[in-house]
Amino acid sequence: MKNSIQHYKELLQPITFSDFSSNYWENKFLHLERENKNYYKNLFSIKVFDSIIEYGKPRGKSLRVVRNQEPLLPTKYEKSDGSINLNQLYAAYSDGYTLVINEIQKYSESINRLVHNMRQQLSHNVKANAYLTPANQKALAPHYDTHDVFVLQISGEKHWNFYDDTSFKTPLLNSFQPIFKETQLSEKKEITIKAGDLMYIPRGMPHDAHTTDESSLHLTIGIYPTQHVDLYSKAIQSLAQSDIDLRKALPIGFLNYVEADKKKFIKELSSKFRNSLEKIFEENSLDNSLFIIHDEFRNEIQPKSDGHFAQLDKIADLTIETKLIKRENMPTKVLQQGPYSRIIFPGNVIKGPVHIAPCFDFIANAKYGFRVEEIPLVNDANKIKLCKRLVRGGLLKFNDLNM
Repeated sequence: MKNSIQHYKELLQPITFSDFSSNYWENKFLHLERENKNYYKNLFSIKVFDSIIEYGKPRGKSLRVVRNQEPLLPTKYEKSDGSINLNQLYAAYSDGYTLVINEIQKYSESINRLVHNMRQQLSHNVKANAYLTPANQKALAPHYDTHDVFVLQISGEKHWNFYDDTSFKTPLLNSFQPIFKETQLSEKKEITIKAGDLMYIPRGMPHDAHTTDESSLHLTIGIYPTQHVDLYSKAIQSLAQSDIDLRKALPIGFLNYVEADKKKFIKELSSKFRNSLEKIFEENSLDNSLFIIHDEFRNEIQPKSDGHFAQLDKIADLTIETKLIKRENMPTKVLQQGPYSRIIFPGNVIKGPVHIAPCFDFIANAKYGFRVEEIPLVNDANKIKLCKRLVRGGLLKFNDLNM
């Protein structure tokens, strides 16, 4: 077993990525019974949960305390200065409340690494929450999520109820999430998930859960997808940059039209909408939209902490023979615009004259690292200068394993 679960494929074992993508993603519930309570041992634990509460000090939206759908007011467990009153949290837990740390990847290096890797592998946004529930308790009523969820049972066990009601299949991300009574749902299926197990719950599948005679700690890894509607919306917005009709306001008083005027208005709108859809394909707006989505996706997250300050201390030692490599999970894109070229990566953009674009391309495509002297077209002094700039800017690091 590896030191920690770091990749999407390790979560799914023994299911293959291809099998999951073809048969389960957005479509079908999955429960993997591993019979290995230590499977997530080095990823997370109740000891780490406790440490995060004490030293990470999650507060506000980062910490929820809830029982039977009723939240405990933060004033019950926060001091006047906003810090956590641990004894009050202990008391709440003893009284049957579930403690929830939202976006726990902000407080745990191992979970941050997993979330970061999954985000790059799936091309969708990923967040993780942790739930600690005492024995014989229930936090939430039947509900569904508008994002897909992986459940990792860290310790203890939990009993889940699922309802195969297809009325809510694949809801719009961040749309309204109703709370149900069990009598409103049909085709109930019951599953007990044990430490080391994994579940995948497609968005829109109603569910609820409760503990049995032992407490439960589990992680939910939420996948927040970029949907087709997002792509088409970006395409329309992209087209609007060059199409003045899309930027014009709707007519004054259009909400007050009488029925005859309303029908005429809708007919005109329909014609314009069809023309806009045709332009999207004629003018390659979908390709432009994918570029915008990729750009936003890349810039939404900072590179994970990996001790890069120590790399900065070594910049003065960089020579033409130094071996460098891109930092982990650093998707990179090179653009040429007018007299300039740019190398774009999470958290930064480095600009240079257009003639060094092949140098940027070489670095962007160097999957397994390179020697500074291998950079093409520029002299040795400029190779060193460029590499120092990219180490300082956060893209490159010294490939210490091969020095």
